[in-house]
Parts: sequence; C-alpha cells; structure tokens
Amino acid sequence: MIDFRRLTDLKDAFAILSRLIDYPDAETFSPEIRQLLLTDNSLSTATRGELLSLFDELAALSPIEVQEMYTHLFEMNRRYTLYMSYYKMTDSRERGTILARLKMLYEMFGISEATSELSDYLPLLLEFLAYGDYANDPRRQDIQLALSVIEDGTYTLLKNAVTDSDSPYIQLIRLTRSLIGSCIKMEVQEDV
Repeated sequence: MIDFRRLTDLKDAFAILSRLIDYPDAETFSPEIRQLLLTDNSLSTATRGELLSLFDELAALSPIEVQEMYTHLFEMNRRYTLYMSYYKMTDSRERGTILARLKMLYEMFGISEATSELSDYLPLLLEFLAYGDYANDPRRQDIQLALSVIEDGTYTLLKNAVTDSDSPYIQLIRLTRSLIGSCIKMEVQEDV
C-alpha cells in the first residue's frame, strides 16, 4: 500500500534526485541545488547529511570528471543501466508493455514526456513522482507500477554494483531506493 502523505512530502527530494542521477551538466551541482537539499525537511537528518556529503563529493570534481564517472558507470558498462525494467525483462515484449503502461501512467497524471528517454529511465520516473498530479485522484493506486519498477530495477542495479558500491552515484541510487521504500506501507495481516 502506498503512503501518499510520504510520497507527497518527498516530491522536492525526488525532483533533486532526478537531477543528480541524470547526466550531469553545469547546473547539476550548483549552490542552489545544494541549498534545496539543505532545506528539505522531508528528509531525516541522517539522509540529508548523507545526500549533502555525496553532493559535495561530486561537486568537488570538475564537470568533466563527473561526466566521465557517470559515463563510465552508466553508459559504457552493461552491468549498470538507469533503465529500470531492463534488468528484469531485457528487450522482451513484456518490457515493451511495461514501457507503454508507464507512458500512459505519466499522461494519466498530467506529465507529458519531453525527452527521448524510455519511460523506465530512473530520472524520468523520479520526475514523474515529483511533478505528477495524483494527490486526490481516485486512480492514484496505479502509481504502484512506477514504484515497483523503481524498486525492482534499483535492487538489481545495486546487487550488480557491489564492486562499485563506494561510487557516489551508486550511493545516490541506494538512497533513492531507500526513500522509495519509505513510501510503501506494509499491510498487516491479522491471524484469524
């Protein structure tokens, strides 16, 4: 079951994480983005501190060094991809169905894709969670699809990334997975 209050509280954090996990540009590690992280009250003190530490680690590098790190991890390495359904379904017909369902989900909640990325691209999924208009929509349980795709994909990515687990990008994905997990309430089953 989705904790929509938590999901709504984390909208700003998802918007920031989307920028940080996407291909870095000159504005990605700006003082303005750092300030947004610093003042995001939806994050616990520990999570905020960890995010700021990772941000500072990446911001200390030159833009070219950050781009090289990103490219080495996600674009030149077949073990890590930010296309979340790829891990489970590779290029199967089933994956095509998931991509189409995600695209419909985005449109259903007022997000039109203005990108050439596939609909299971992690930064795009996070943008959807940040900007989607699902607060009082009776269909909002359908968002479970996006959360499940993120959970499944990040699980496998992190499992594959054991040798690179100290990378700030891999740590950002670990924190993203943790925040997504905090939006899911486990249903308690009573013994009869």
